[in-house]
Amino acid sequence: MSLKFASNSGFACSPVSKCLAVLVGGFHVASHVPALESFFRKIVTGPDRIDSLNSFSRYLGAKFLFLDTKNTIFCCVIIYLFRILERRYGSLKFASNLIMSCVLSMSTEMLLEQYFETKNFGPLCLVMPLYIPWFREVPVVSASHYGPVSISGKSINYLLCLQLALATKGSLLATLSAFVSGLFVYCTPLKKFSLPGWMGSIFSKTIGRIINTYPSSDTGLMGATLEIQRSQHTEALENQLMRARNRFQVPVNGGGRQLRLDEMWGGLAGAGAAGPAHPNLPVIQSQVQTLVDMGFTRERAETALRQARNNLDEATNILLQDM
Repeated sequence: MSLKFASNSGFACSPVSKCLAVLVGGFHVASHVPALESFFRKIVTGPDRIDSLNSFSRYLGAKFLFLDTKNTIFCCVIIYLFRILERRYGSLKFASNLIMSCVLSMSTEMLLEQYFETKNFGPLCLVMPLYIPWFREVPVVSASHYGPVSISGKSINYLLCLQLALATKGSLLATLSAFVSGLFVYCTPLKKFSLPGWMGSIFSKTIGRIINTYPSSDTGLMGATLEIQRSQHTEALENQLMRARNRFQVPVNGGGRQLRLDEMWGGLAGAGAAGPAHPNLPVIQSQVQTLVDMGFTRERAETALRQARNNLDEATNILLQDM
């Protein structure tokens, strides 16, 4: 019984997300280059009204430029966290939904800015709609509790969203329009829209060869989705062990010590490690059956029980360490 996962580090298997992060960060860095200062000054001081092709192009440029370095970093972190959606949908489907939600969000944002006479900088129309599938499809795993407040692995992303949304009046309007467009795209049949496959093939054979990376076979988990699966698998094993104790009235080793999750995943060093297996030691068949019910083979269960001298806690830990 073994668990194998892919890497969760970097932008592995997420070329579209990597392109977005490079685009946002690179555009901001380029705006501070003295040779390009006049070009970006035209974007920043663009007209409030869109009445020509030139003003429209300057308006589009403003939608990819954060004036604040802090907001640029926050946006890149959000894109990095959203890369798990690309791994779930696939790059072509992810890009299709992203383009459709961006077009709807930018159109709505343009109307609101003309009505309220405000202006927003930054690609909120790209990243904010992704909070809809992030909220609906990525489950919450509680990490810690601070009184009645539960802080999960998704909380940091929501805090970054608030930081970007509440920066200015224009950013708040842009965020609201992005959420509306996200609901239209990800909660309606529009979600089925997909770009032609030949476009994905062209991207993969050109830019994809340069920017796309793949995880190595000896890395850890890939993204939050598989990390959640491992946490759920661990919790299920622990619940089975506790039910087995109650069924067979097995005493807990050490006067009440309970099995901890950190012990399951390699935290047993120096904590009473079991000795070598005793081939002639008889095992308790009820405990063997308990381990078999948890998904381990009978042979491995008997070996672990002999090594742990029929201690069910230690035998379970030995088997979990080998996963």
